[in-house]
Amino acid sequence: MRRAALFSGLVPGFFLILLLGFSVSAHADVFGPISLVSGSAAQQADYAHDPAISEDGRYVAWDGSFAGQPGVYRTDLITGAVEQVAGGDAELPSISENGSYVSFTTRQSLVPGDRNEGPDVYVRDMEVPCRLEDGSCQPCTEEEETQASEADEASHCPFVLASAVDGSEEALTYATTEPELHGSVASGRSALSADGREVAFVTTAVSNLTDPSATSTPAQQVAVRYLDTKTTELVSVAREVSTGRELADVPVSGKEGTGTYGAVYAGPTGDKFVTPGLYELTDPSAASISADGSTVAWLGQSISAQAPTLAGESLKLDYTEPLWRRIADGGEAPTRRITGGSDPTNAACVASGETKLQQPNSLADPCQGPFMTQTGQLPGTWESGATGDVVPQLSADGYTVAFLASAPLLSLGEDFGETGESRPSDLYVANMHEGLSRIQALTPLTELASGNSGDVATDAPIVDLGISPNASEVAFTTERTVFPLGSPALISAPAPEPGMTELFDVDLNEDTLTRVTQGFEGGPSERPHKVVSVEFDPYGRQGDGALSPSFSGDGALLAFSSTASNLVYGDGNTPPLGAEPDGSDGSDAFLVERETFTSSPAPQQISSAPAGPPLVPAWRLGVTAHSRRNGSVVLDVLLPAAGTLRAVAQGAVVLRAFHEHTQGRDSSKRSEHASATAVATRTLATAVAHAGTGSLMTLTLAPAARYKSLAARRGGLSAIVSLTFTTPGRPTLHERIAVTFVRTIKRSPKPKSKASAQQ
Repeated sequence: MRRAALFSGLVPGFFLILLLGFSVSAHADVFGPISLVSGSAAQQADYAHDPAISEDGRYVAWDGSFAGQPGVYRTDLITGAVEQVAGGDAELPSISENGSYVSFTTRQSLVPGDRNEGPDVYVRDMEVPCRLEDGSCQPCTEEEETQASEADEASHCPFVLASAVDGSEEALTYATTEPELHGSVASGRSALSADGREVAFVTTAVSNLTDPSATSTPAQQVAVRYLDTKTTELVSVAREVSTGRELADVPVSGKEGTGTYGAVYAGPTGDKFVTPGLYELTDPSAASISADGSTVAWLGQSISAQAPTLAGESLKLDYTEPLWRRIADGGEAPTRRITGGSDPTNAACVASGETKLQQPNSLADPCQGPFMTQTGQLPGTWESGATGDVVPQLSADGYTVAFLASAPLLSLGEDFGETGESRPSDLYVANMHEGLSRIQALTPLTELASGNSGDVATDAPIVDLGISPNASEVAFTTERTVFPLGSPALISAPAPEPGMTELFDVDLNEDTLTRVTQGFEGGPSERPHKVVSVEFDPYGRQGDGALSPSFSGDGALLAFSSTASNLVYGDGNTPPLGAEPDGSDGSDAFLVERETFTSSPAPQQISSAPAGPPLVPAWRLGVTAHSRRNGSVVLDVLLPAAGTLRAVAQGAVVLRAFHEHTQGRDSSKRSEHASATAVATRTLATAVAHAGTGSLMTLTLAPAARYKSLAARRGGLSAIVSLTFTTPGRPTLHERIAVTFVRTIKRSPKPKSKASAQQ
């Protein structure tokens, strides 16, 4: 889109530096020199935005202007050749695995079947040459389109209309008062499958998507076009609440007040198609499709009409959450909530029978999701005033989702941040495999370093993101310079102060965070700018810097755009300070390669670690306990990852048996006498908690009511606490610790005797 390791003691500095230095080299979280790809050997682009790299790493598609001609272009990274894909206002390209197909959005009618005035989505076959006129690729004629539709071996029409009527090559029709601004749009970088034959797009106006004979399908619907079969399938299908079944041909729509809401978040601009202009982050609603074509994701609204919610949960139509649907499973495949404020499909929630979230919200509630999105407080995971790319990004198989959210995690507490202010966005990854609660599935990759949203260094928004097809890397852009999370660990030097938006890379396998962009002479990204105070943005334009990260299939190559002029030597399209003539902003498409190192490092001498406390193994539990005067015991547990922690306290309890004794024949005179005693092990207290990430968790155990009096006796009530930690795909962890429940009762002082009082 445009625009846990824990040290239980101190380790001497020299030894720690050696460890960190070795880690960087061994795990190859190092990037080579940045190269410019928006241009040929003889000419640089006037400006370039929205790069998308093919999975095989040979081609990069981008939009901008080259040799004075605007449009979408493709650069061959081997030969250096630059070829126009489409001209005019074409923008937001996605590219197939081998670079043969490129999708884009344009208002131009490139085939005779496109008779509307609004934007539509196309796919260009790069193996078919264009008719050129003044250096620009020309629309197809009826003859060329006919030859192409008859499957002529040498097709004469390079363009195929993707936003077309099901079973036809005719464009969708739209009912709108602004016909040039609304129609169909596709996301940059993530709208095309790897084979280039499936395209995901969103309709931004009332259309004939579900009924070719009537322009009655509500706006804001997600669809996929299958180019080989010429079929168009509705993805954002309505859900029948009473049965929970998907209604394959029923679009999502609802009215609330004066607004009408479809399936997709419309953004503050209402999804108007804007001709490419200065470098900025646009906010269109769009959808992403996985490389294998199996899965589609989008930022949804009208959530209750699309996905399961709690029976007593009342979500407004403008409430937003990212949604996910595996279309490869057929027409009745459910739409699932990637994350949010509740988790109604969690098995523990279903078993609980809850209809509403507990108040106050608690992570111990099996129906609670990871985010604080209570109705009336926050409009879902994304606020309309937030900054960032709203489209969730998918791995090749669709099961790993990277996304931004502006809502706070419940674990941060209700008072985190400043009241009444929009919270900056953060970056997360979710696992969509079955069997995980949404808390277990979530991994935060960034976190605000303060509660002051005006502090750019600590709280600047995460602006743009991308995920590698193999789900090993996640890239993002931000002005933020402080990253407080220990996981992923920042291993590159942060910028001394906020400036342009920089590009960062998260290695999910190695759990590391690296700043990728820097000037060719070192230092941060820069272009000519005024000198201002530290607290002000010297560039004065949101998103100025790096945007649109895009990975090759193995994550080794990373393409991105930036307005910085110091990333490569000789960057010559930067406009003079304070001037941006003809819409040029000096932006370019760049490429950087991850450097890999031999698996057999050179011999090196490393001194032994001094004697001291050992490092805690990576996959284990750490626990300490202390007793409280109210009879409870507090456990501080160090968790190695997200998962479920259960604690059970068991102790020995003296049991006494009694029998009745009758005096003579008078049955009314009875008394009880203890006839036997025994000691038995009983469960004294239990607790369960769910952690969204590896962290220090606090659990409180309080003895059951029947055992509270035992805790008040001298010496208290001794017990053994057994801890069990489970998370999918990893061995179950067990730990035990001895504790004592001690309840201190304040006793009233004894009254003084009369004699004492008289003395």
